[in-house]
Amino acid sequence: MLRMALCSAATLVLCVGLIRADDKSTKDIKNGKKYHATITKVDAKNGTITVRMKDKNGKEEERMFQLAENIRYFDSDGHAATVDLFRSGNEVLVIEQEGKLVQIKQRPKNSATDKEKSTTETKPGDK
Repeated sequence: MLRMALCSAATLVLCVGLIRADDKSTKDIKNGKKYHATITKVDAKNGTITVRMKDKNGKEEERMFQLAENIRYFDSDGHAATVDLFRSGNEVLVIEQEGKLVQIKQRPKNSATDKEKSTTETKPGDK
């Protein structure tokens, strides 16, 4: 009984430590600037990516970002990915900190606007 209680306590301490570490990394990303953008160029060798996005005034601009060493890449389903997944023309969500990208996530191909465009009207009585 004592052994079981000690194992449970050790597991709880370990889990709390992992959760706190994860909170710190999530908090760091929450402090970054988030942009919806379209990739225009990916240069993995030089560690840069160029994107087209709207500025504060709604005017389109093109920006080149340096990729951080610890950058996180995610596909449209939220699974971990590599820089090789990203191509010119991909719509992405980018998170920037101190002029470097720390996270890039592909935007889902079937977004709400795509679904609205693809729905067809049905007449009463149609199956």
